[in-house]
Amino acid sequence: MVLRRVFDSRLVGGAAARSRRPRIALALAVVGVALITLLPWAPRGARCAAHDEPVQLTLDEARSRAMDHNYDYAIAKLEFAASEIQFKMAEADALLRPSVIASKRAAGARKDAARALVAKEQSLMLEVDKAYYNLVTAQERMEIIRKSEAQTQESLRIVRLKSDAGLASKMDVMSAEIAAERAMAETISAGNQLELAQLALKQTLGIDLGVPVVAVDSAQPIAGEADYEAAVARSLASRPEIVKAREALEIAQLEVGFADNEYTPELTRQQLGNALDQAKLAAAKAEREVRVEVRRMYLSLEESRRAISIASASAKETEESYRIMKLRYEHGMEIANSLLGAQLSLTQAKLAELQAVMNYNIARLQFDAWTDYPAEDAQPGEPA
Repeated sequence: MVLRRVFDSRLVGGAAARSRRPRIALALAVVGVALITLLPWAPRGARCAAHDEPVQLTLDEARSRAMDHNYDYAIAKLEFAASEIQFKMAEADALLRPSVIASKRAAGARKDAARALVAKEQSLMLEVDKAYYNLVTAQERMEIIRKSEAQTQESLRIVRLKSDAGLASKMDVMSAEIAAERAMAETISAGNQLELAQLALKQTLGIDLGVPVVAVDSAQPIAGEADYEAAVARSLASRPEIVKAREALEIAQLEVGFADNEYTPELTRQQLGNALDQAKLAAAKAEREVRVEVRRMYLSLEESRRAISIASASAKETEESYRIMKLRYEHGMEIANSLLGAQLSLTQAKLAELQAVMNYNIARLQFDAWTDYPAEDAQPGEPA
């Protein structure tokens, strides 16, 4: 019986060992495959990261990329092509049933489609401009925050030296340390905002989201001043709401003219006359609304321009105050909290100046886009 138990135990142990061997072999095989798979990819991954050089873009280059790669604009172009086909079909029908008014309506529908594509193009350009300047703002903001953090770290170093020499209290050191921690957190936040601004621009331009993007243009106000009178003249000549209202008025005048005969019922003539009066009022209303909108945008633009001067002067004043405060603190004439407050004021003033410039640029881009609408004979995708 003892021999049998020993024999049985060997059988069980041998079976267990045999059952473990395949599992061990399988585990080793998996590890081996993983190593074989990872080894070739590690250098390639490093090489890919090294070759992902930042895409440096000017504003004009960003606009050009958007025209070629933006999905919404591509769809709008296909819709315009479909309207061209519809117009040709209407022309073919007109050969069988000639009608001046029907031809006018078909031509008007075609122009509406062209205007819709132009509007989409302008909307895309404005979207690109905003995304681009948001990236410029995020880049400049990152630099300001980094400099602020460096200043805060330097102040902390000075406070600690003074504390070691018995010239600063523990409260001063604590305040400086808190300010340094806050500056580090703001730097992280600025980095996140920069990443989000890059993603927004890349999405608009159709660029691979994994590729870094850098805006080359600096945060400077757009050069030149807006010409109000010229903007009004351009808007009255080419704004789509005015052009469309004038086209409707022209068709209404044609309908009244063709109905001025003894064969047209009196009620029909009255109805067409009423429609003509409405078209005249609509055209006059559209012109007044355009004039008001140009004036509103111009006044807003002027306010933005004046805000730059105020913010710039405030930033210079705050920078000088910080310089004086730093000297006074180094000579023991100010406490640490005063220096830290001056640093915070300087950072806020520089950020306010940056935001004022960006607000003006966006307002200027909106004003130019709205008032410089392409002329009626301009083709979509071509400059006005």
